[in-house]
Amino acid sequence: MDSAPNNESPSKGQPEKPKRFWKRTAIEWGFIVLFLLFIRFTDQGTVVQGWMQQAVLATGLFQAETVWAEEEALPASYDLSLESLTGGPPVSMEAFRGRTIFLNLWATWCAPCLAEMPYIQKLYEDVGDEGIEFIAIATDDDPDVARRFIEEKGYTFPVYEVSGIMPQMYRSPTLPTTWVISPEGKLATVHAGMANYNTRSFKRFLRELSDIEAP
Repeated sequence: MDSAPNNESPSKGQPEKPKRFWKRTAIEWGFIVLFLLFIRFTDQGTVVQGWMQQAVLATGLFQAETVWAEEEALPASYDLSLESLTGGPPVSMEAFRGRTIFLNLWATWCAPCLAEMPYIQKLYEDVGDEGIEFIAIATDDDPDVARRFIEEKGYTFPVYEVSGIMPQMYRSPTLPTTWVISPEGKLATVHAGMANYNTRSFKRFLRELSDIEAP
């Protein structure tokens, strides 16, 4: 005799599984949203982003520009007055005319800026005493914030704030942005966005501009 179809209702525990699933999913997404808000809107989040992007730089995917078409190079502006944030005297960029200049625009709230700074520090340690001038311009509303950040990190490259009017050619909508100016007073290269500047090719590029033999 054939068995009758089983018309018994599911056990009481079975309908709870979808509820538990959606509850767990909601909690997981809640943590993801909170993490993204933390990353986006807190100072600590900016630091975490900087660490993550620094790891990306370490892969070598973001390299600094080292190509210069001399016939197309624009004349650089030296009409830039600077106040030191690291204890030095006020200076005009005009004082650096005739030298290779590494000019970097940054801010403490800019995660890509923080990511590339260790590489700028290493570059400065390698070539800063070879007649190549470093100008890191902090764009924070409060220069004391930038000063404290530099001191806490132990960075030694020169850091400034602009005193007066920023020349139009250095008003970049992107942070960070880096310009390299040749001793002849031309823009050798411009790089918008983060990059690893502590590379053999970029150091060779700076030395060739300055007519310096590699050590």
